[in-house]
Amino acid sequence: MSLIHGNKGSVTAGGEDVAKVQSFNLNVEAPISDATAMGEEWETHLEGAPKRWSGSISAKRVKGDAGQAELKAGASVTLHLYYSGNASGETYGSGTATVTSVQHAQGRSETIDMTFEFTGNGPLTEEAVA
Repeated sequence: MSLIHGNKGSVTAGGEDVAKVQSFNLNVEAPISDATAMGEEWETHLEGAPKRWSGSISAKRVKGDAGQAELKAGASVTLHLYYSGNASGETYGSGTATVTSVQHAQGRSETIDMTFEFTGNGPLTEEAVA
């Protein structure tokens, strides 16, 4: 079993490559419903609650970048999250998400760091690059 290095990951937003991505996080949840009754010693639950996904993208700000321009707070955008590159056969996550937050961090002698947070709207699919 070989490890996968994250340095080849990349992101597209609205069909545009997002420049200078430093990292991205993806969280997929399958919530459960508690079905435990009073007096029971062990918890039981029901599966089947709607799944959800969310995450964030960290990038260095690039003036005029079309991909970063797609990631405005409140925007609905199609995201492709390439886990280990976009070469043929590689797997990536794909879905429509709402950008919920855009954060800027900058210092006097540093480049501007951007963080874009998103929440999925509908399914996240995993596909292979053609």
